[in-house]
Amino acid sequence: MGAPSQFMVTQVESALIALLNSTMPAAYNLALHPVDPPPAAGIDIDALGGKDFDENGMLALKSPAMRVEFGGCEYNPLRDNQRLTYEAGMPFDVICFVESLKSKASERYRTLLLVQAAVNQLAGARLALSDGTFSMPLTLTAVSKVQDRGGPVDQAFAITVLVNGIAQYNGPNGGNV
Repeated sequence: MGAPSQFMVTQVESALIALLNSTMPAAYNLALHPVDPPPAAGIDIDALGGKDFDENGMLALKSPAMRVEFGGCEYNPLRDNQRLTYEAGMPFDVICFVESLKSKASERYRTLLLVQAAVNQLAGARLALSDGTFSMPLTLTAVSKVQDRGGPVDQAFAITVLVNGIAQYNGPNGGNV
């Protein structure tokens, strides 16, 4: 797996966004145009942030869009009596949305094509972290409608992936036996 890593959430989030940026434009383009695809169009891929909400706090993404949102972390201690080495599990949601002025049916279809292409790219992917280490293969856990203050967001779906990796710490308590 490489050198010791603290498996930091900021590195994992950046690596997930980088993976999506490198694979999704072509994958989505191929899903839209399976025969003779034109050059891939861009997808706005980033971490979920303030610019993604309107003045009422409702989700308002510019299409086509994918947003990455961190969901927390669970640590399971490994065979280390000093409790400095863990397997970390970080759930992330990858929110997908594609607007279509044609119809709501077209919007739903295009969004589902984006979800379908993303699931294929995410399943089993290993994230290359900036410290030179890699995550374990990603685990798909769910696809669900996105919820915000107003309830379900029309035509937006979140793919939940679990990103696992080894977290090794060198904290001040390591030498106290």
